[in-house]
Amino acid sequence: MEKISTFLSVGKPHNNMQQNYVDNLVKYLDNKNIIAETLGTTFYSNKSPLIPIQEKMQEVNGAIILAMERFHSKEGIYREGSDEQEKFEDQYFATVWTQIEGAMAYQLGLPLLILKEKKLIAEGMFDPEIHEWKVTNIDSSNPEELFKNPIKSQIDVWIQDVQKYHKLKQKSNNYSQNGPVMIK
Repeated sequence: MEKISTFLSVGKPHNNMQQNYVDNLVKYLDNKNIIAETLGTTFYSNKSPLIPIQEKMQEVNGAIILAMERFHSKEGIYREGSDEQEKFEDQYFATVWTQIEGAMAYQLGLPLLILKEKKLIAEGMFDPEIHEWKVTNIDSSNPEELFKNPIKSQIDVWIQDVQKYHKLKQKSNNYSQNGPVMIK
């Protein structure tokens, strides 16, 4: 069976727990004939990051956003100096690149799967209240959850969407080589 290329947006793991989770996800996808492409891991460029990411996104058939903790703020202040100022404690954030790459994939209409570590704040792409896509909470200390429902079934549904997208893309590419593609 043909391997299908997808984009995996994930910050560079900074501990063994995160690396183990990423490795298990990539292995699961590979067993399903899905290739997970990540800048700096499976493809490289000497250009500024947005250019090779954009080029790769135009080639792939779907995107997974794997948002894991990059930054832990023990305490801070939102909207400092305003009437809405408020203090917070113990908030966790992913790398901003997962937000950027997720938005790029969405704009291109790629099948999108968002896996967000439970402890991360739900803002932007990771806020399930303001978007039509599902944000799946994960526990990066438990990579076995990838092989159990409900996470396994959500990944499998995304894989089906990727396969459909890939078939449509191939048909469109084959047709466009033989003449113009008519969009109605």
